[in-house]
Amino acid sequence: MPDLVYYDKTERSFFRKTRSNAIVKLVREQYLRGDIPCMSEQCPSIPPCQRVLDINTNNPKHEGLLSAHADHYVIPDMSARDKTLGGIIMRYLEILEQEELTGIILSQTIITSLQQHDKLRTYRKLRQIINDTRRNSVVFYNEVFADTRVPRLAGETASERDWRALCRMANWYSHHLGKPIVLLSEVNSTLNNNNNDDDDNQGLVTVRTMKQYIDQYWGQHTLLQNLAQVLAEAVLEDDLERIRVTSSGKKSEPAVSGYTEYKPMEELEAGIKSSRYFSGTLRCRSGTRDTGYVNGGQKLEKDILIIGSENINRAVHGDMVVVELLSENNWTTTSSKIAYGGSTEDEYEETRLTRNINTTHPTGRVIGILNRNWRSYVATIQEDTPSNGLFHLAIPLDSVIPKIRLRHHDVKLIQNQRIVVRIDSWPTSSQYPNGHYVRSLGPIHQLDTEISAILVEHGISVSQASQGFSEASLKEMPEDTVATPWKPEPNEIARRKDLRSLTVFSIDPPNCQDIDDALSIRDLDDGRIELGVHIADVSYFVKENSLTDLEARSRGTTVYLADRRFDMLPSVLSEKVCSLRGDVDRYAVSVLWTLDSKTLQVLDTWFGRTLIRSSCEMEYEQAQQLLDGESVATNLSTSLSKKLKPSVVKLATVLRAMRRQRLAKGALELESSNEVKFKIGDNHSVTDINILFLLFLYTNLTILFQNFNESEAMIMANSYVGKRIYDGFKDAAILRRHPPPNAGQFEMLVKAAESKGFPVDFSSNRALAISLERIVKNSAGDPEIARLMKTMATVAMNEAGYISSGHYVVDEYFHYGLALEFYTHFTSPIRRYADIVAHRQLLMCVEDEVAILDRQKKGTSMTQDSKVNDICDHLNLKSRESKFAQRDSTELFQSLYVLQHTTNGNPLIESGVIAEIRSNGFYVFIPRLGLKGPVFLMDKHGQPAVPLSLQSGNSDHDEEYLSNCTIDVSIPTNISVQAATLPHPIQFNLFDHVRVSLKLRKSHAHRHMVYMTLIDLEHTKVEKSIPIMSKDILMKTVMESFNNDDKEEIEDIDDIETGREVGGEKIAMSKQEIETRRQLKKSTKQQGNMYDFLEQFRKMSIAACSYVDNTTTN
Repeated sequence: MPDLVYYDKTERSFFRKTRSNAIVKLVREQYLRGDIPCMSEQCPSIPPCQRVLDINTNNPKHEGLLSAHADHYVIPDMSARDKTLGGIIMRYLEILEQEELTGIILSQTIITSLQQHDKLRTYRKLRQIINDTRRNSVVFYNEVFADTRVPRLAGETASERDWRALCRMANWYSHHLGKPIVLLSEVNSTLNNNNNDDDDNQGLVTVRTMKQYIDQYWGQHTLLQNLAQVLAEAVLEDDLERIRVTSSGKKSEPAVSGYTEYKPMEELEAGIKSSRYFSGTLRCRSGTRDTGYVNGGQKLEKDILIIGSENINRAVHGDMVVVELLSENNWTTTSSKIAYGGSTEDEYEETRLTRNINTTHPTGRVIGILNRNWRSYVATIQEDTPSNGLFHLAIPLDSVIPKIRLRHHDVKLIQNQRIVVRIDSWPTSSQYPNGHYVRSLGPIHQLDTEISAILVEHGISVSQASQGFSEASLKEMPEDTVATPWKPEPNEIARRKDLRSLTVFSIDPPNCQDIDDALSIRDLDDGRIELGVHIADVSYFVKENSLTDLEARSRGTTVYLADRRFDMLPSVLSEKVCSLRGDVDRYAVSVLWTLDSKTLQVLDTWFGRTLIRSSCEMEYEQAQQLLDGESVATNLSTSLSKKLKPSVVKLATVLRAMRRQRLAKGALELESSNEVKFKIGDNHSVTDINILFLLFLYTNLTILFQNFNESEAMIMANSYVGKRIYDGFKDAAILRRHPPPNAGQFEMLVKAAESKGFPVDFSSNRALAISLERIVKNSAGDPEIARLMKTMATVAMNEAGYISSGHYVVDEYFHYGLALEFYTHFTSPIRRYADIVAHRQLLMCVEDEVAILDRQKKGTSMTQDSKVNDICDHLNLKSRESKFAQRDSTELFQSLYVLQHTTNGNPLIESGVIAEIRSNGFYVFIPRLGLKGPVFLMDKHGQPAVPLSLQSGNSDHDEEYLSNCTIDVSIPTNISVQAATLPHPIQFNLFDHVRVSLKLRKSHAHRHMVYMTLIDLEHTKVEKSIPIMSKDILMKTVMESFNNDDKEEIEDIDDIETGREVGGEKIAMSKQEIETRRQLKKSTKQQGNMYDFLEQFRKMSIAACSYVDNTTTN
């Protein structure tokens, strides 16, 4: 190996402030080098200078290089004009983060300055830009490169020396590459020419402010133009710190009541180290931004509750905060209320809080921020905002985010619009954070606008949302047109195992375009069975670190919404060349098992690249018909049906047996979210909703049709590939891990099951599986009970996620839900990037010729633990956000359906099941619509609000309420309602069937939300609540009660039962009259006037009439 090129040893000195506020000088040794690479594809050196470094250090190839096609490169400065205005790096970081800006050269000078000033958050964001290889941006170590090293002169300030260093670096780049270099600076307007550089290259280096740069290079880009303007005026978080430091001792603006300044970073770090303080991510509950929690870690083993805006202290949901515990007498229990007007809750997070509602939790106060997690928020300008003001309040779509105070010169342009905003700062003197307007998405409550809002809220990239791939990316794609259809290359056919003679088929929903898996099964000559799973060979067309690969990695997954999808890959791959369509040759990566024909034991396994030709794109119904014994399936020819039927029947037999074996080991059959399919008519009208209940084996793999489980083959392939790539790369295999739950996570499920007489044993996954199986068998008459209990079990568990094997010990790889030691995702590379990684690792393990050649030519990061772990973290985030985006899209269309079916004034009445009990009501699940929504039995102020329709059964009375009610709650099993007009309590038990009226709570700032009002209970006989009486008795009783209202009460219950006086004689009363008087006396005891009393009487009359109607009709 050639020697590294070192020159002189130098020293670098700088000053830092200690925890005691003392200033100390630090000196670091540096060795100057002569082989620092330019990191540009246009490098004129032979070989390129970065290639020399690769040879010298034996490092893998660099992932990102400056593009040779760029017409200029950018070097940003961070010098500030004064102590209150940040430089390019600090003030315009949001512009640098935009995907359009590429070719950024981040200097070591800037990195060092950020580290010295504890700007780690800024440094991390810059690193994200550099690590995104689509941005073609690099770090250049100018401080240790002999040609760009600039020593500090006597009497020169640090910022002056740093500017000279950047100028030297810019001149070196322009001389080395002959490429224009733009220096971005808000302070220095001219190039420093005191570096003894060649004058010939001075014209290639220009200095621009951010506004000048945007005007010159991005004059037609509205977003960048707007950002340049608003960020120039914004007051940033770092500005506040500088203002606070420089104005110490001066009178400052008063803080909002309860808000305090954060403690110094040194004190926070020391407190965390000594366990005096706790750090974690702040999570706020939906609809209650003033209530949050932080994980208390192993020391507390409980969540720390943060209650009240003064304790949250300007932190925002998602921020990494430091918390100081309050005294124990302030500790409390968690709230189990349903939030009013909140967005949909994250079931996993909500379950963590509500499963131990009787447990006292520590409470705390935020005293510092380690990392702001501010992002782009969708918001709406507050209604009735004056149009002549300069500052305005924007209400975020996400109810856990506080209102944002922003500046806009003409608010009328963005009123009644969904807009994107960013938070800049939150001083103690402001009730709300300060932010700025970014762009508009469109008018509120328009479908395309609301879809765009969902994508922004869940971090779906602009490129994926626009369905676009760059022109350079599309040039990497194979050609497949009607005139020139794609065909396999002869040399590639020779390299692959040719399986075109096999009967291969796929089974998918109707009209499926992106078919990424197919199956085969056949009897071998020696009496054994060969089972095959064939997966689209995406990795052959998407090379590592190609533009398409980088875009696919960024997207992470295909996003499926209710009416559209946003692909991870270009359609030429997802719908054409990679899709395993029928009667065309396709590249595949196959897993072939040789099985014992009697025991079905796996005797041998083969992995590799193949060439297949699918015989048929079968649909679920067609496969089921063949299984049912029909000779010809719908829309299949007689000959094709005859060809497929033996394979389908044999495959079903084998997979059923394998499924039984795996279930015997403890695999769980749980309930996933319901797949809601909408029929969309003209003008976005939702004409119908179809619900597909997905029974899944905790990987969201669907049981496709009765007695046949295609997903069993996919689970088997994922398991075997997981074990194979672990054997090949023990420190970097991409695996799918599902951690086992702890006992506390099943508390709600156990209580719910006990309320129906079902025991639940969760001592192992096998015991839990048996318990759930018994519940299914014993609730055959009411399948919704089993479905909801399986859903509860799903939510109670930990989420599965991707891991790099090097970050965990082998015992932690186990997939609890599937009862498998090793598992990965391999079978859906068209829609999941994790599967592409698994393909690359598998092909390197089996020493595939093309995979090895690609690795030798371009290198790979697929074998590096740190790189794979970073990919896993990113994919876990993208997978989670994709799931939430799909959920929000479903709810959007459900609300649209309710809106369209209630516009005529008629109520939308549905039958549902009580799915979850809370302290102020319960959630009802509507099977027909796949909808889960709240029924409130208390109002916002905690007062009972039980609808009168519960007695009358009339939906017109669902907005009127029984008076003098009390509500007793026993979470999680039942709510009891008592009222003065009810002789006995009404019980609402978990899993009871109810009738509800679906309504829409309309909102200006948020999406319209479906809520429910209670009509009555189903399958529950409600006892007679009001005695039947004649009209004369009712009127006489009313008048007598009113006339005696202001007299001293002289009749107790005994007096009522003995009789009443008429004309001086005591006449015995009937039982009806006695009961009526008793109820009236209770209901009017504390009424203040006749109108209050008459209202009570009216409601009693409605209930009485309703009872008469019910008894006559039944």
